[in-house]
Amino acid sequence: MIRRLARAAVAAVFLAAAAVGIGSVLWGHGGDVLAMFTGPRAVALLAGALLVKMVGQLAGWASWQAGLTALGSPLPARPSVRIYFLALLGKYIPGPVWGVLAYVRLGGAAGIAGGRMVSAYLLNTVVVLLTAAVMGLLCVQGPEAGGLWLVAVVPLAVAVLWRPRLLFRLAAGAARLLKREPPAGEFSDSGVRRAIGLETLCWAVSGLHLWLIAVLLGAPAGRALPVCVGAFALATVAGALTLVVPDGAGTRELVLLGALSAVLPWAEAGVAALVSRVCCTLAELLGTGGAVLLTRHHKTEKAPVFAVPRHREHEGVT
Repeated sequence: MIRRLARAAVAAVFLAAAAVGIGSVLWGHGGDVLAMFTGPRAVALLAGALLVKMVGQLAGWASWQAGLTALGSPLPARPSVRIYFLALLGKYIPGPVWGVLAYVRLGGAAGIAGGRMVSAYLLNTVVVLLTAAVMGLLCVQGPEAGGLWLVAVVPLAVAVLWRPRLLFRLAAGAARLLKREPPAGEFSDSGVRRAIGLETLCWAVSGLHLWLIAVLLGAPAGRALPVCVGAFALATVAGALTLVVPDGAGTRELVLLGALSAVLPWAEAGVAALVSRVCCTLAELLGTGGAVLLTRHHKTEKAPVFAVPRHREHEGVT
């Protein structure tokens, strides 16, 4: 009880501090900035931002499904869409366990063992973090600012693409830190490479929504494109790692504010961060609603718990 109250207090203080910070940036500029959101051009750009964010979510689902298949537990598209989008809502609850619990429960209904769903979750988490770090290099302004980051991230990404089983070991390390069973069983290198490629596509497409918002607010289109794509990837992961608030509220906006200040004045950058939050939330709610509607009459078929070929069932991961 005391821990729960302490976490709630920390979350409240953090959100208040973020609100004060962004509010101070917007103070006195609200009317001028809001005027930019009127007219048919603004409607078209905002609608495009919502659309590309929803398309990006589909790439994220495809990456998660590829990771699950790489672990030897393939699922048909319809039940996997339902699991992915419903479990996605777990991030709106503070704490690191709700998303995992949702995947385990929904995966169990589809016939996949809880341990395998946890393994898929951990593998996907490592893929998301790695690809976000690589995409984040796009928003680095100049080699001096990002030299050390480039040295650290790019060789790791190349090594993982060359030997995807390194990613499997990273997921196993994450499992040990979380005191979970490490992933085991069948493992497909090509499946992991597919998951990495699809997650990179997810960041690239999803980041376009922020670019459209920034262009609407006056950012130069060419210069803003890499900044927005990279900043969105970094800010989203930074928010996900802030476990005390739902969906990283406040953290993501502050990271975006700092990155977008390279292509927008502070007031417009703050508005872009807030509009991005609204756009992402709407896209996720619409995507989840669409997934539920498309699969509401679908009877889930029990998938095999371990889809391991007989001639390899005694092999371990090397």
